[in-house]
Amino acid sequence: MAKEVSKVVKLQVRGGAANPSPPVGPALGAAGVNIMEFCKQFNARTKISLVKYYQ
Repeated sequence: MAKEVSKVVKLQVRGGAANPSPPVGPALGAAGVNIMEFCKQFNARTKISLVKYYQ
């Protein structure tokens, strides 16, 4: 069963450029998100979009 949404965090981050430094890290940490795992997954998923965009 899927987890319920407990908090919504809105961020503007360039594709492939998420890192745990402020403002991303503190915002995610306050929401209880695993910051490093989020950054890894976000960068991996948006990296594909960047390659398609710039070709």
